[in-house]
Amino acid sequence: MHSYTSIAVGTDGSETSLVAVQTAASLARVYGATLTIICAYYSASGSMLNSTNAEITQIDTVSEAGAREILARAREIAEQEQAPSIKLDAKAGQPANVLVESVAEHEVDLLVVGNRGMRSLAGRVFGNVPGNVAKKAPVDVMLVDTRVEGHN
Repeated sequence: MHSYTSIAVGTDGSETSLVAVQTAASLARVYGATLTIICAYYSASGSMLNSTNAEITQIDTVSEAGAREILARAREIAEQEQAPSIKLDAKAGQPANVLVESVAEHEVDLLVVGNRGMRSLAGRVFGNVPGNVAKKAPVDVMLVDTRVEGHN
């Protein structure tokens, strides 16, 4: 039987990304897996300069302090879902790159992301975080339907 031992999920603090956190935490509970919650932030050192205009307009920028607050909220959700082991990771950089790079660092075998931006015209034309992650990640990727009305 296939099993996951280490699951990671990305969040930017939006309601939709927190739906992905809830799903990942529930999976971690079922599999008895470690859950790593990752929040990418932009540092003042100019990492925004490495972003394409499409990426900048598609995401809300998060500061390092904001990332810590987001991760604290995400931890609460993961604890409510009874994830057995929770790690938090705030990293500077573009969200898709941060998530893909974190896979090896945390020895992740499943990466969970929300599907926000995938159905938009800008997301289809310029790319989006979930699509980029799905293309680049060297592990299984689960795209969660994050339309909030579909979840409890």
